[in-house]
Amino acid sequence: MKAQTLSDKDIKTHITEIESPLQKLMQLEPRQFLYNSHKYKYLKLNEGQQYGFIADNMKRIFPDLVKEKKISRPFGKNAYRYARVSTIDQTALIPVLVASIKQQQETIEQLKTQVAELKKEIAVK
Repeated sequence: MKAQTLSDKDIKTHITEIESPLQKLMQLEPRQFLYNSHKYKYLKLNEGQQYGFIADNMKRIFPDLVKEKKISRPFGKNAYRYARVSTIDQTALIPVLVASIKQQQETIEQLKTQVAELKKEIAVK
């Protein structure tokens, strides 16, 4: 059996540029923190220093990157309790970071050109 090869353009629709990537990134508040892993053992949170974002802040800026995860835990015999935890798809931030770097580089190139022009003007005087 021969496998079908599909291109990105075949499987993705409504492809657009990321709007205002740098402005959005500047609104993010990167944080370092510790999980309250002793209180919430059933969540199996990582121990030690963590780096990331607070979901409430992320949701204001990139609402599509914040999802709710339902976690169940045993509570008595044949009974479960559920907790909802906000999770952030940090991998999805990579395209935004790349778009921001590109935007910054364009600004840098424009500034380099302006500086070179100003240097020429000063040299002529």
